[in-house]
Amino acid sequence: MNPRLLFAAYMAGGNATILKNLEDQISGRPDVSSAWLGVEMDAESKRLDRRPRRSLLPGTIRNSLLTGWEIGKLERQGGRFDAAWFFQQTICMFLWRFRSRVPYVVAMDGTPPWYARNGLWYTVHRFDPRSLSARLKQELTRRVYAKAFHLLPLSWSCRQSLIDDYGIEPDRITVVPPGIDLATYVAPDRQGRSEAGRRLQLLFIGADFTRKGGDLLVKLAQEPAFEDVQFNFVTHAYKGPAAKNIRVFEGITTNSPQMVALLREADLYALPTRADSHAIASLEAMAMGLPVISTPTGGVTEVVQEGETGYLVPRDDLAALADRIRRLRADRGLRLRMGAAGRRRVEAHFNAQTIARTVVDLLKRAAASRSQQPR
Repeated sequence: MNPRLLFAAYMAGGNATILKNLEDQISGRPDVSSAWLGVEMDAESKRLDRRPRRSLLPGTIRNSLLTGWEIGKLERQGGRFDAAWFFQQTICMFLWRFRSRVPYVVAMDGTPPWYARNGLWYTVHRFDPRSLSARLKQELTRRVYAKAFHLLPLSWSCRQSLIDDYGIEPDRITVVPPGIDLATYVAPDRQGRSEAGRRLQLLFIGADFTRKGGDLLVKLAQEPAFEDVQFNFVTHAYKGPAAKNIRVFEGITTNSPQMVALLREADLYALPTRADSHAIASLEAMAMGLPVISTPTGGVTEVVQEGETGYLVPRDDLAALADRIRRLRADRGLRLRMGAAGRRRVEAHFNAQTIARTVVDLLKRAAASRSQQPR
């Protein structure tokens, strides 16, 4: 019989996109049966509001409890799972019984020490690795990783953290970056597009406007030197003035026709982010043949190649950001070359079909390992 696979992720930020892209590639496969669990923050709040005492529990415990609750409902409906894929260890950290009977893999964009070294504590302003809470979290995380059938970091630098910080054997780790659906994101023919009387179209995509550096682009948009550049912001949290060269788009979701249309009309993509573990929106822009300007934070350095597919500028360096935009505005040929190189890079390393096959193959191996274990 085909193995029954569980895919579960906490639906925050890029996690939701990663889960959805996998579902699009895997759900119709005839060789596996798959169930998809997106753990929603709103659903979690409603669930725990019925139990006032649990509302004081740390987020990791709440996430695990809610995940276990939802997994139980899925198993009552369709039977037990043969293998499971979790995005981030937090949602399965306290599912001891489930993890003891179902082989699982854990995908992650980073580990706690990796976040700390890269300054990626978005919501934790103070982190002391010597504190009791940090050491407890480190040990609980280590146990989840140690018992996993396989680990799937999104980046090579995260892979190294698994080896150095948790002692995971390299042959139990496979780097599996986010996958982009190349049939959805198809680069238009910008070479033949007329530039006469047309403003340069700069695109920014980011729900967390300030963390993603949207405020830096707003500052540039107000300078006389950039009044001929159209700044397009896809966000629900715009912070800035209204201006002729600023347009704000709300309610546009990833993979939607509206998002693809904005990428198709753009000339360059800018995300001067202050903290990001990876760069899914930048990958989508590269797939659409756009040069990308970003910052060397987290796993972004493994996506954007400096001087080839775009530029990496220091965080909060407004002068460097302005300089790179000027370069790309002045040199259409450079924009086209970088955009074409970005498309080739996504095709070679971030193809959603290839990545989905890797994930399914690993889960099939995990399911087979379960059937071979003595009862």
